[in-house]
Amino acid sequence: MKGLIDRISGRERILTAFSHSIADRLPVFDVVNNPEVFERILGYQNPWSDGRPTTLLAKRLGLDAVMVPVRSYTALIPPKKTWSSPTGFTDRFNVGFTVNDASWPLGMAIRECAVDETFLERIRSERIEKEDIQPILEGLKEAHSDTDDGKPIALFGGIRSAFSFLSISCGITDLSIALYDEPDLVHELVKASTDYWTEVGLRLIESKVDALYVANDMGMNGSTIISPEQLRTFFLPEFAKQCKTWKQAGGKVILHSCGNIMAILDDIASWGTDGIDALNNLQSHAGMDIKAVKQNFGDQWVLVGNIDATTTMCSDQTEDIDFALQELIEIVGYDGNAILATDHSFHKGIPMKNVLHFIHQAKKYGTPGALQ
Repeated sequence: MKGLIDRISGRERILTAFSHSIADRLPVFDVVNNPEVFERILGYQNPWSDGRPTTLLAKRLGLDAVMVPVRSYTALIPPKKTWSSPTGFTDRFNVGFTVNDASWPLGMAIRECAVDETFLERIRSERIEKEDIQPILEGLKEAHSDTDDGKPIALFGGIRSAFSFLSISCGITDLSIALYDEPDLVHELVKASTDYWTEVGLRLIESKVDALYVANDMGMNGSTIISPEQLRTFFLPEFAKQCKTWKQAGGKVILHSCGNIMAILDDIASWGTDGIDALNNLQSHAGMDIKAVKQNFGDQWVLVGNIDATTTMCSDQTEDIDFALQELIEIVGYDGNAILATDHSFHKGIPMKNVLHFIHQAKKYGTPGALQ
């Protein structure tokens, strides 16, 4: 990926984007959710999402940033020595997960926690261990260094927030029922979950991550997972307080949400400078309207996305990727409020040649004047 000579570091590009300016070109970023890409580029896989290999891969691919998750990231597959069975693991909150070749880097919940006082007390009693942030520390050492593998890149620390944590840990069905049957308990669960993940985020900010990558999936195809009003009642107020705490500590916040969350963007925007700095994934197949988001929120947030990872990135015609990139850049412009990425990840369904093509062409078209 050395066909284009970068004049400044990827980290500088990302930090410039967060200041709503552009450096030499628009930054390029994505999350690699395909062990075969690790195998092809590094010569080995990274089954436990360790920080240094994840960062080294991003550098060798020529990305401007990397996302490294904390060890306690909900559903993240831990080292096999900690598994509770040959095919799965139980996390610190007693949620059981199964693992198969298709699920990496996450397990799939098969035994959720009950929405009850026992689960609430388990959350309240959980403490952050040094090993939880070790992948971040290892990743930062590589990311912020000028090495033979490339100039410094930005590192985003991957964490969860209350909605994604509870919907995975309890199951969306039981959680939804509890919204009606036990609203007071749900409020307590949301507060306890928010407190836990807020503290994790503060630890990462202290560690000098360039931004928090908050995976808080609130959408599905066409709509939010629960009603916008339920999100406003139970989840968004605590999320707003959480973001404010992180921002006051000097952090940057990227909201990563799959699905369609158009209905709550005004709510999130109302938090102003105490809220999020960037929005990702902006999933096109889910109905996220990048033009509308740019028009209404483009001066407030850095938009991270949104090349279709379902069809365009999987196409056997790389020209489809070129067209999509050109179309996206015409919408987001060169004003600095954008980071070029897919609308999900470099997943297993995307051919390796398309990953490399996307990165190369994103750099090419992301350079001001390239589309004139």
